Amino acid sequence: MSNIFKHLRGTMRPGILALCTAAAALLTACSGTGGTTGNGSPAPDHMPDSTSVAAARPPSFEDFPGEGIVYTDTGMRLGVKVKAIDSTWAPEVMDKPASPGRHYLAVWIAATPELPDRGTNDVSIEQKLYVRYKPADGTCGSGTSDTPDSSGYCFASGWPGSGLVVLEDDNWREHRWEQQTYTSSDIGRGETRIGQIGFEIDETVQATDFGLCAPTREEFYSPSFFPCTAFKAPDGPA
Repeated sequence: MSNIFKHLRGTMRPGILALCTAAAALLTACSGTGGTTGNGSPAPDHMPDSTSVAAARPPSFEDFPGEGIVYTDTGMRLGVKVKAIDSTWAPEVMDKPASPGRHYLAVWIAATPELPDRGTNDVSIEQKLYVRYKPADGTCGSGTSDTPDSSGYCFASGWPGSGLVVLEDDNWREHRWEQQTYTSSDIGRGETRIGQIGFEIDETVQATDFGLCAPTREEFYSPSFFPCTAFKAPDGPA
């Protein structure tokens, strides 16, 4: 093509020559395999649509059903709203095996400051929260008070308990939880944190009607008078 173009240059008027030059440049550009992105690199066949990729976000307290309850430990200036978000039966929790003849009710909880416009400090969940349940046979089993309270409930204290962490997704069951005994967690304004607690219960007890219970400013000592929030029955072999 270059020889033909040289021959035409000698015989064409300037205007026609300019037109042919532009046409030749356009033909050369179109004959390439694929375009470029503007920096010399080949352009992909399909640029991803940014609106089609859903951005992952940490779970928030409102994502989970239920209102939750306000938990206030001794010395806390501001309470924390908590609710149970998931549960299962397990032989051990955080590498702590259950005692012989007993198993753990592992419960994952969500926690957020009581007031949405401020955070709260020094939050601990180990040996602070309780699970209540109704036994089918009317006894609470070994290791606890054998007799249910006046409402027919048994109570188990939470141990071990993890720290409260911000998760980037909803895979709390796959998270590597670690017991937090001597330290506490701070929760920022509007922040939601997730934690895990184990509640040890006699294996012979057929438990039903589960609830997560917490102390408040009005009642620190007696679990029977703590506010409770119900959660669905745990999965796994009971």
